Amino acid sequence: MQKKRDLIIQPSGEEALSSAQKEFNRLMKSLESVRSKHAKEQAKLNAHLVIAAAELMPLVEELNRANRDMIFSTHRAMDVIKFSAKRRYWLSDLVAHKASALIHDPAGLSDEDVAKLEKIVALLTPEDEQEEDNGEFDLLRKELEEIARLSGVDLDLSGLDPSGNPEEFERLLRERLDQANPARRTTKKRKPTKAQQEKEQRQREQEEAKNKDIKSLFKQLAKAFHPDLEIDPILKAHKEIWMQRLNSAYSTGDLREMLQLEMEWLGEEATNLKNASDEKLKVYCAVLKEQISQLKSQTIALIHEPQYHPLRRFIHRFSQKIPPVSQIKLHYRAEIEQHREMLDVLNANNIHTKKMLNQWADTNDENSQDFF
Repeated sequence: MQKKRDLIIQPSGEEALSSAQKEFNRLMKSLESVRSKHAKEQAKLNAHLVIAAAELMPLVEELNRANRDMIFSTHRAMDVIKFSAKRRYWLSDLVAHKASALIHDPAGLSDEDVAKLEKIVALLTPEDEQEEDNGEFDLLRKELEEIARLSGVDLDLSGLDPSGNPEEFERLLRERLDQANPARRTTKKRKPTKAQQEKEQRQREQEEAKNKDIKSLFKQLAKAFHPDLEIDPILKAHKEIWMQRLNSAYSTGDLREMLQLEMEWLGEEATNLKNASDEKLKVYCAVLKEQISQLKSQTIALIHEPQYHPLRRFIHRFSQKIPPVSQIKLHYRAEIEQHREMLDVLNANNIHTKKMLNQWADTNDENSQDFF
């Protein structure tokens, strides 16, 4: 089959291109550029995934195990070293928060490790804070029940238990609140102004024209590509592939692919586009603008797609980009080495151990900064 060509309208002889033709060419080049950037970003993230799995995640797991050991050692030290009530409170707060963070990101930890961490969180979290959390959940539950009553919505709240995973409990409650809220919204919308009505009407007409031209192009190509109407076995096989690509392009509104298929079928470079009316080209331009905008947004959001979730932990919080792998490795190795040094002090169980724990407690009291 013929390889893809650039979908650019070329002038013939001394005849200049119309403004619609020039705009089409500009947008088509822009689309190709945006597609290229999207493909490069995707390839870069895929490469990062491979490197992360092979080289970075082992360091993440090692750091998590170092954090685990720090928590266990600190908790044991708190049983044998005397602290003031204030320092014990802030040290308990620090250890509980660190243990909670590990529970929610247990890479490299065993189920037994997680169970021990959960026990530490339960032991070190003051009862009044637990009651405060449950009180907040009760308020959320009552709010949801009231919304459901006023809206006539029958919601089943069974199975929502804050004792297992409070954050998940709150998320589920708020999710059901969001689901119930629309049923309660009775505010009447203001009647649109004449200018708004005219704008909406133009938008509808433009959308109808766009869909009509795209649908017309689809029907034209579907009729030409139908494999059942082809006798020649080689061409029949080509048309089966063409038809698959056409259905896929039509379902996603990919005008560029549909025009590419038409060009391959005609065996001419953009001849059909050169003969297209300016009105049709304007419709095509509107579609191309939408595709360019959507693809730019998709490129920016690529890192947030599920398959790239493992990379999010490596994103720099200010630049929102993934630093060089060597820089990430240096960071994790430095963290691991620092943890080992502090762990040696903790396990010594001497005056230096108490001094370090007092510093952690005082620092957490002052500005809630984590020291490990």
